[in-house]
Amino acid sequence: MKHSVRGVFMVVFALLAADGIARAQATAQLDGTVRDESGGVLPGVTVTVTQTDTGFIRSVVTETNGSYVLPNLPTGPYRLDVALQGFRTHTQTGIVLQVGGMPTINVVLAVGSLQETVSVEGAAPLVDVRTSGIRDVVEQAKIVELPLQGRNVTESRSRSRVACAPGWPTRSMAR
Repeated sequence: MKHSVRGVFMVVFALLAADGIARAQATAQLDGTVRDESGGVLPGVTVTVTQTDTGFIRSVVTETNGSYVLPNLPTGPYRLDVALQGFRTHTQTGIVLQVGGMPTINVVLAVGSLQETVSVEGAAPLVDVRTSGIRDVVEQAKIVELPLQGRNVTESRSRSRVACAPGWPTRSMAR
């Protein structure tokens, strides 16, 4: 009984750990700095990202050095809204986050009335200049399309080196 309870706890722990690892690999991060037109950093700015496909929203407030970080964002297309009272609201669309991506989007807010909004349409670069790695996402459909001799395990095993060695009958000889 004592061993079975321990075994159950180990299985549950392994499943929870695997779930966390799987979720961590399907996210991205967005960061940057918010400045005014003179180049000064702006603390207390509300930075909001909205995933345009699902409506998922996350907001943060910039630090005293004007920086913001939005970690663990689900992948997909996003809109970035940056707002501070006394400045024009900045909106940027066309941001596409990919698995493991960490684009930096720096924003310059212009002084303006409370009614003014600046909209920027464009995409964040998909190249991360801070790391030297190559990543790619392979969809399940592409994996299924890979040629594997008819996708039959016994068929591919019969074509191995041992089965095709001289003196061994091949499929055409066996018929």
